Amino acid sequence: MSEEIYKKLLFDKLEVNKGMIIENIVAQMLTASGHKLYFYANASRSDAQSRMEIDFLIAKNKISTSHNISPIEVKSGKNYTLTSLRKFQKKYAKQLHTPYVLHTNDVKEEDGIVYLPLYMTPLL
Repeated sequence: MSEEIYKKLLFDKLEVNKGMIIENIVAQMLTASGHKLYFYANASRSDAQSRMEIDFLIAKNKISTSHNISPIEVKSGKNYTLTSLRKFQKKYAKQLHTPYVLHTNDVKEEDGIVYLPLYMTPLL
């Protein structure tokens, strides 16, 4: 097995899950910034509308209203969908603060979601 990995590495054929690596980097940055990390997953087989997964949930330090939780989706590629985040946003609107997408593009705000470049993660 190690010889097989060595050959793939030598010939630049080693498959890498870039998304998983980026999510781990974001987890490290959020933890270093003092956040406790949570995630949300519902793998319902019977109800497609409730099936969703959110990469991270963080809470504001000071609880001032019921709008305390910020869902975070991490996207490593240029093209992506936000199906789970939109479902989550709709279902839990009363509990949510700002939803974020951490991605490789520029800062923007669209449909109540704040998009931030990955390098801005420690500022959350």
